[in-house]
Amino acid sequence: MTDVFIIALILSPAVLTFLLKSNAALGFLALCVGFVLSTSVIGDLKQLLSEMNLSVTNSTLAITLLVLPLVLTLLITRKSNSKGLKLWLQLLVALTAGGLLALSVTPVINADWLDLSKSEAWKNLLKIQSGIIGAGALLSFALVWLSSKSRGKKHK
Repeated sequence: MTDVFIIALILSPAVLTFLLKSNAALGFLALCVGFVLSTSVIGDLKQLLSEMNLSVTNSTLAITLLVLPLVLTLLITRKSNSKGLKLWLQLLVALTAGGLLALSVTPVINADWLDLSKSEAWKNLLKIQSGIIGAGALLSFALVWLSSKSRGKKHK
């Protein structure tokens, strides 16, 4: 069950990218922003929500801050992808985004029925963590920089 959940986390951005033809490079970068938000501002945000009489657990808030920027970015950038090599590169970036999503969400989940840290998929994911993040960042920046360069030529 735990391996299936982690694999679903990894594949979900790729499936969304493929179905929506979204920009996974921007999705990966949005996930990075979500990670920074979930680690840096969660305390202040939880305090603000409690002042508004909204009760949210730290794990729910952290998962929301991680997932929401990624999903919104993939939805907003739908139909921005073309076919061919660029689509395959976007799908590769989406897989790295899924890996980063699993790496970010798994430690936050507090469920007695789902201990993801004992999963084989989790152990294997931890072994390639640096590669996932590095490849995702490098490919994301390359795709963003190349797409902005080609977009500039179209308008001239």
